[in-house]
Amino acid sequence: MSLFKKLTFIILFSFLLCHNLSAGENRIVIVKTSSSIPFLKAEEGFKKEIRKSEIETILIEYEASNESREEGEIAQKIRDLKPDLIVTIGSRSTAIVSQEIKDIPIVFCTVLNPVSSGFVQNMRFSGNNMTGASLDIPVRIQLEKFKLVVPQLRRLGVLFTPDSKQVITEARRVCQNIGIELVPELIYSEKEVPGAVEALAQEVDGLWAVADTIIFTPQSTQYLLLHTLRNGLPFMGLSSSFVKAGALFTLACDHKDVGRQAGELALRVLSGEKPSQVPITIPRMIYLCLNLRTAEQIDLEIPDKIVSVAKEVFK
Repeated sequence: MSLFKKLTFIILFSFLLCHNLSAGENRIVIVKTSSSIPFLKAEEGFKKEIRKSEIETILIEYEASNESREEGEIAQKIRDLKPDLIVTIGSRSTAIVSQEIKDIPIVFCTVLNPVSSGFVQNMRFSGNNMTGASLDIPVRIQLEKFKLVVPQLRRLGVLFTPDSKQVITEARRVCQNIGIELVPELIYSEKEVPGAVEALAQEVDGLWAVADTIIFTPQSTQYLLLHTLRNGLPFMGLSSSFVKAGALFTLACDHKDVGRQAGELALRVLSGEKPSQVPITIPRMIYLCLNLRTAEQIDLEIPDKIVSVAKEVFK
């Protein structure tokens, strides 16, 4: 073989090798609509999980928070990036992408109540092109913790709307098993919150919050916090920000680990599993957040063994 032919062969071989390596890389587009700290932590966890894998990937970030375009236009811009898989961080980005894109695998992350939000059919099988890492802390764990924090709890109040009805059905079963009477109050708008809370406060020993955008607006949340404090009613909030503002306690999750869970799911999908067959995950790292100032104000003594295991305590 002549020198010219040898050089030509080497160049051609190198080109094909590089082309094949490039073709083997999976393009992952990460879509988010906010740069809040929890979202950033989840994104960090996701990236770390992906990068330690042997699967070759290219990570492309798409920030839609400042977009004024229609959802269809945003979806088309994402399609133009030619992703093999899309990761959505938060409920808003998940809603935008899932409504418009049905033919590309989607892994959502840091989404609360993906079933009642309409993203998936159930937590075991999505029934579509999605799977993901939810923020759903099981109702059983929440209510069992409530009873540990407030040992004298007998009757537990909760506000709900038709959107959160499914959670109430599950909560009834749990309460029966742990010796608590659930007192649910159905409302249909934010305007009904004050009257419903005042009525519940007369007949329950504690108030439990379920995630519902109709119930928890900034104004209604402020009212709930003030009313429960003034009336000595233990209130389990939705997040540590609730506790910081005056709720007695909450159960929170490690958002970075939720991101890692989403990374694990993404790798399963890239390895050939169908998203519809990959179960939705729940947080595996859950911690207690307490407000001891609130406990003192409502004249509640929390057992020392509970205080000692709290990760975040406001004094």
